[in-house]
Amino acid sequence: MEHRDHNYYEANSADVNLEEITSSAKNAKNLQQLRDGDPRLIHLCLSNGDFLSDFCIGEGDDLGWLGYFIGKSEYLQSLDIDYLPDGEQQMHASSEGIARNQSIEHQHP
Repeated sequence: MEHRDHNYYEANSADVNLEEITSSAKNAKNLQQLRDGDPRLIHLCLSNGDFLSDFCIGEGDDLGWLGYFIGKSEYLQSLDIDYLPDGEQQMHASSEGIARNQSIEHQHP
């Protein structure tokens, strides 16, 4: 996975095909809600396969885009991170974007 900076995501966010950067239709829907600024998405839970979670991280999920869209959300108030894949690049890709968020009041690792 190549390193992409915030400017890359900013320049491509409107045109990225969400189905191509996620592992499921459910994940794509959550990314779309984040990208579109849906005020109903106030809580998000990230896991590795729990069908009850909002975003099940699997092969094909681009965590850089996930972090970017979380970071841009103005409505997300709570973020539960039950799972992130191993690897420094994956952790950095998601955490860099998440750190930009100003609306999250509660985050549970």
